[in-house]
Amino acid sequence: MKTYTPSNSTLSAWKTLAGIVAWLWLGIATSQVHAQSVVDGFDPSAEWPVFALALQTDGKILVGGNFRRIAGQQRAYLARLNVDGSLDTGFANTSLDAAVRAIAIQPDGKILVGGYFRNSGATSRNRILRLNSNGGIDAGFDPGTGADGPAVYALAVQGDGKIVMAGVFKAVNGQTRSNLARLNSNGTVDSSFAPSVDGRILALSLDAAGKIVIGGGFSSVHSQIRNNLARLNSDGSLDASFDPNANGSVESLLRQTDGKWVVGGTFTVLGGVARNRIARLNADASLDSTFTPSANSNVLALAQQADGKILVAGLFSRISQATNNYTRNRIARLLTSGAVDTDFSLDVDNGVFAVLAYADGSRTLIGGNFESVAGQTRKFLARLQ
Repeated sequence: MKTYTPSNSTLSAWKTLAGIVAWLWLGIATSQVHAQSVVDGFDPSAEWPVFALALQTDGKILVGGNFRRIAGQQRAYLARLNVDGSLDTGFANTSLDAAVRAIAIQPDGKILVGGYFRNSGATSRNRILRLNSNGGIDAGFDPGTGADGPAVYALAVQGDGKIVMAGVFKAVNGQTRSNLARLNSNGTVDSSFAPSVDGRILALSLDAAGKIVIGGGFSSVHSQIRNNLARLNSDGSLDASFDPNANGSVESLLRQTDGKWVVGGTFTVLGGVARNRIARLNADASLDSTFTPSANSNVLALAQQADGKILVAGLFSRISQATNNYTRNRIARLLTSGAVDTDFSLDVDNGVFAVLAYADGSRTLIGGNFESVAGQTRKFLARLQ
């Protein structure tokens, strides 16, 4: 029987073909591994949308929203999760009666909560309360009748322990306060701070000097024109030097480590210049002309990673920068320059309302109205590698 011996050229062709096949297989396998690793095994599966996230120093996660079940157990609107996503049963069930929109953790570990609620179990706490680290109500924090209005949307803790609260309300514990107030550490109203804002406040942030930046859907502060974005001095007076003039609502604020501000919302003009739903201000409130990304729908949440990159989340499906136009479904990452990070791309099937970047850069938490992330089922809450 004659034995077939391939020629050198045939052997070379086979080796080339085998190399191509191996390269393609490796590429597919690597792609699959990458896709699987985008979302980790953290899967608490909330029942309804998540609006607020906060990370404790021990890695446990506070979650607020419109849910009544999470991690397979009943928890009304607020819960704490262990690092692996299981329910922290050592955290008291607060039994709130309506949704949570804001969470802030004090340096001493106590937890401030704001939202639509009126009661925590049998205890009256109107739109704002403080919990001890175990989830029990802090009886020493009693804002009396609380906020007289639909909701508290934002909270921040000053360096002196005082608490800034913002949202939609007309009074706090019987004292007139138009959508913005400051509480002493025991929950009483700070009588020295009485700004007047004529519309809802959705976002607030403190700068290094103790000034307060607010964003929302308003047109005046202290009866002076301020469209949707303003800064107050620490005593509550209007900072006359800060007037970016957004033509639509401001839904999110991010103070970068360099003192600049990233602003997200529904606006299409900021500082008299076209800026579609995202922009950056210099520390002096002038528009950063070098930062030019553009989103095709609302930007609702912002976070800065440890490496300075910026996470942008909301309702959009595309992010553009200069002549480049990228599909980015509800979440994107920007380089510090504002250019879209092409190494970060995943699909989220519905709105992202909250984003939280771990300080060590290892993970990102997202909450919202979604049920799928990177092709994997994740109901309203997910963690990204």
